[in-house]
Amino acid sequence: PRPPPQHLPPQVKKKSIKLTGCAEFVDFLPVETPPRREEWESPMERKARRHREKLEKHKDELKAIAADYDPHKDPNAVGDPFKTLFVARISYDTTEKKLKREFEVFGSIKRVRMVYDQKGKPRGYAFIEYEHERDLKNAYKQGDGKKIDGRRVMVDVERGRTVEGWMPRRLGGGRGPGRQGKPSKKKAKRLAAEALEKGKEKDKEKEGGKEKEKDKERERDRDRDRDRDRDRDGEKDEKRKERDEEKHEEKKAEKKKDKDKEKDKEKDKEKDKEKRAEAGGGGKEKTKEKDRDRKRSRDRSRSRDRKAKKARD
Repeated sequence: PRPPPQHLPPQVKKKSIKLTGCAEFVDFLPVETPPRREEWESPMERKARRHREKLEKHKDELKAIAADYDPHKDPNAVGDPFKTLFVARISYDTTEKKLKREFEVFGSIKRVRMVYDQKGKPRGYAFIEYEHERDLKNAYKQGDGKKIDGRRVMVDVERGRTVEGWMPRRLGGGRGPGRQGKPSKKKAKRLAAEALEKGKEKDKEKEGGKEKEKDKERERDRDRDRDRDRDRDGEKDEKRKERDEEKHEEKKAEKKKDKDKEKDKEKDKEKDKEKRAEAGGGGKEKTKEKDRDRKRSRDRSRSRDRKAKKARD
């Protein structure tokens, strides 16, 4: 058998606390103004604040440097600026001799100056001064995108001393990307394929638009045809109704005519009866005499036939 259930003491009802409003405790609250809350900054907010402060500091420094910037007073900027060519995106392995040998094709070079940083490493751009301005123009037109040590260089004229108000990129100026170099064969093929795909998509869109217009025109034509058919059907129905009404009227007229004929026949019959009644018995005797004559004619024809048979026999 199962064990007996566990004995538990009876539950005692607790006294419920009467809840009241807070108006009774207002007198116990302090009257003085609370202290100022301490501002807390999260790690993300701290990082964003520091970054913002750095940017503002950098902008102030750039403004100060830009105010003192004067390329004409630069001791390294030597030579005629209108005969100087700017070459950028140069490989770090390229030397001044290699650069001079590559650009001597366009004309005689007077000076080549490669720019280095404080540690003596090349910055990737240089200035080439030609002896004649026509050589500079040839180099500017034909030298852009030339491949030197596996990299395509970008060519431009010197703008620091020739363009008024021009600022270098490190001071927030520059020309942006400049002239784009010649794309490689793979890139040219990819660009051509993309252009073809875009052209095909545009053609498809145009064709789709034309097809939609054609569908709309077809729907309009169908609606017009339906309206015309409805009008024709309405006219046909009206004509049919008129024909049916005419036929109905004709039938009515024929029925009236038949009724009139029947009435006329009945009147004629009544007139005949009246005439016969007026004639009286004389009519009956005449009919009897007619019957007798018919019988006699039949008997005579029979006797004639018998005689003719006997004569043949």
